[in-house]
Amino acid sequence: MLNLLTLTTILLTSTVVRTDQPADSMDVARAYISAYEQQDFDSMRGLMADDAVFIDPTSFDLAFVQTPIHWTWPDEILNGISAWNVARGEHHIDRVYEAAGRVVFYATSEGERGFRYPIITIVTMEDGLVTEHRDYTGFNEMTPLPVEGGTQ
Repeated sequence: MLNLLTLTTILLTSTVVRTDQPADSMDVARAYISAYEQQDFDSMRGLMADDAVFIDPTSFDLAFVQTPIHWTWPDEILNGISAWNVARGEHHIDRVYEAAGRVVFYATSEGERGFRYPIITIVTMEDGLVTEHRDYTGFNEMTPLPVEGGTQ
């Protein structure tokens, strides 16, 4: 009887230890993307590591992107995003998968500025936090959104 009690205690303790482990990468990445869509900077900050990076290499050689998107540290990232002056954006996710600590989103994005474009977002996770947000944006495939009540 004592052995059964000891075994039960060990199993219950092991379960508690497992729940203290970092959150599932897919869940954290989805929560991060949701906060990003809603421009919820407090939630984004809470999901980012102190040395997080946000980069979009496709922004580097475009004349209409005044400052290439390569920001480090949460404050610089959130200041950069907030400078876009948008209240929300939507990622219509076509496919998502996780591999090697990275969650990859294939999506079409729409925002307040009235455009739709393809985007691949790779969210790198370490210890349950976002360490890198890397976008590959199809700027050359950007199309205007239909005007509400009109046709395209």
